[in-house]
Amino acid sequence: MAQQDAVTLLDDDHNEVIRMFEQYKAAHDDRRRQVLASQIRQELLVHMQIEEEIFYPAFQQATGDRELLKDANKEHAEARELLAKIEDDRTNAKLMLDLEDAILHHVNDEREKMFPKARATQGLDLMDLADRLEARKGELMAHA
Repeated sequence: MAQQDAVTLLDDDHNEVIRMFEQYKAAHDDRRRQVLASQIRQELLVHMQIEEEIFYPAFQQATGDRELLKDANKEHAEARELLAKIEDDRTNAKLMLDLEDAILHHVNDEREKMFPKARATQGLDLMDLADRLEARKGELMAHA
């Protein structure tokens, strides 16, 4: 059972990926960059999947806000395009900076718009959502 609500759980994921981007930028050898790029890729793919499968549908049902979800899904598509390019070139610092910029923009949108709205919405059980997100994340990571 989750110890935190869904918003906190998702934002913890954001903070972890931001930390990994910092490590990537500080890495001095290609092998370390390749490992970090793979970890970032895995974290982001799992994070986006649990948001799209669980959090976003619950958010839309509770709030009726389609615009925020449209923007979030567009940002996820952009990130996936960059991740596909990075998979072929994990030491490309320019691609990683582009991905980091896209992710930071997405994180800021969620932090400033979606997460406050989720917390303010009656009928959106963020603790139950956290349990579901955590369980699904565990399943996806186990198959990674």
